[in-house]
Amino acid sequence: AAAPAAAQSSATASATSTTRIVAPITLTKDTDLAFGTVVRSADANNNVITINETTGARTITGTGTGALVTSTSGRATYTVGGEGGQTFSITVPASVTMTSGANNLVVTLTGTATSGTLSGSIGSAGTATFGVGGNFTLAQSQATGNYTGSFNTTVAYN
Repeated sequence: AAAPAAAQSSATASATSTTRIVAPITLTKDTDLAFGTVVRSADANNNVITINETTGARTITGTGTGALVTSTSGRATYTVGGEGGQTFSITVPASVTMTSGANNLVVTLTGTATSGTLSGSIGSAGTATFGVGGNFTLAQSQATGNYTGSFNTTVAYN
């Protein structure tokens, strides 16, 4: 006759512990978003002034008689640094308000991407770049002056 089986009163299982340690992510602003000098329309129609987020090209559209004056203009550019091969997200606000005294001008912002991947591979430093452009409607009634505003752009590892 077979001996009765003993009941098991405990059990053991093994688990593995892992982590990945990466270099901190950094963001450096290389250039500011600059619309340059523009002339507002002499008639009652509006113009839209745009800085392309990819190329930095400045354009004027609309039915107004506004004009672009030769001046420094261009997109905001950034360099991301960190652990090679890692992906990251980019957060750009929807708009920024530029002011000149009590006068406001709202700029709609557009980034070249909402995410990116750092060059290189884990264990080495990586970089990536992106740009931010935007546009605003220039009304014939817009007060003249030097308009400025600031906005925060954020990157984070995914």
